[in-house]
Amino acid sequence: MSNKSKAATLSLSILFLMGIAGAGYWLLRETKPNACPICMRSIHAHSSAVVLIDKKPFRVCCIRCGITHNFQVGKPGQVVEVTDFASDKPIKPDSAFYVEGSQVSMCDPHAGSLIDQTKHPFTRIFDRCEPSTYAFAHREDAEAFVQQNGGKLLSWEELKKEVGVIR
Repeated sequence: MSNKSKAATLSLSILFLMGIAGAGYWLLRETKPNACPICMRSIHAHSSAVVLIDKKPFRVCCIRCGITHNFQVGKPGQVVEVTDFASDKPIKPDSAFYVEGSQVSMCDPHAGSLIDQTKHPFTRIFDRCEPSTYAFAHREDAEAFVQQNGGKLLSWEELKKEVGVIR
């Protein structure tokens, strides 16, 4: 085999492997579930929100993740849409009723307890998605949710004030 044919075989092999890697990356990207661009958790239909990040809209896992992120980066109040927990329909943030701190936590990635490297229970100090916060289009739905799952009912202004977005 000549040097030219060896070089051609090597080049074709490299191109083939690059094609396989590219196809694998595309397949992985297309088949993974929708993930929150902030915390990388799954986006649930009935708890998602749309926030502006650098003036571009992004669907995030939950209202709490969006407002915490925006507050941390110094751009509070840039939530443009929340999802009605009862119907999965989009609603404007300022017209919704919010339930905060219920027993329901769609974003909790660790349902069980975590163990640190010394085999002791790990105490979570901060989680941008907690306390859980869900939006409702109707006050009656929010009140029924509180009756069943606990938590407290808040308006948009009360929620923003509580997380420090407004003082």
